[in-house]
Amino acid sequence: MPDEDAAAAAAARQLTLTKPAGALGRLEDLSVWMCAVQGQCPPTPFRHPALVIFAGDHGIARTASTSAYPPEVTAQMVANFVTGGAAANVLARQMGATVRVVDVSVDADPAYLDAIDPTVAARRIRRSCGSIDREDAMTGDEAAASIALGRELAQEEQAAGADLLIAGDMGIGNTTPAATLIGLLTGTDAATVTGRGTGIDDATLTRKSTAVAAAMSRGADATNDPALLSRASAVPTSPP
Repeated sequence: MPDEDAAAAAAARQLTLTKPAGALGRLEDLSVWMCAVQGQCPPTPFRHPALVIFAGDHGIARTASTSAYPPEVTAQMVANFVTGGAAANVLARQMGATVRVVDVSVDADPAYLDAIDPTVAARRIRRSCGSIDREDAMTGDEAAASIALGRELAQEEQAAGADLLIAGDMGIGNTTPAATLIGLLTGTDAATVTGRGTGIDDATLTRKSTAVAAAMSRGADATNDPALLSRASAVPTSPP
């Protein structure tokens, strides 16, 4: 748990620095968070950040065409991550972070990685996910396995020396379940939480908003149960 005393000390220290209050914007909030998670003020600089990218496709992208790109792009991007050619890799190199890619539910035969790194798909939960406007994204066992996988990977990275874990996700259609979750957890209507994602046109935005509304209706009874909500909506797998 974050250390409240360390956070308070960090916030107080901000007021003693030679600058207008709030002049550093979100950097000030991040410094307070950093002290809280380390339990000390001032904090120790992060030396070994680790980026873990969880890749998976969402069935709704194929059945409802909610994205500007087809699901096949996910597999292409995973290969790009693994070979170090994506923007995330460039940013990671700039900050000295390691990059690990995990195929959790990419809609492709796992053989697509045989020539690059077959271990990326070695812990896959399933191929793609259910279309959440009409069915659960995963079974209960699959949801539990996904949450467990996120926890295991966090522990593995920590054991390998990581002192900062950055969780990312990649998957065509991922903003559709994201919008569904935001709508359910904040009590906001589908039209408000649904955005253009990959730069979709008006017709696709209408389909996406309709799909989000249907998914929110299906998930309405799961808002107080994180495990059930992850099963219904296919939240990206990430450490707790």
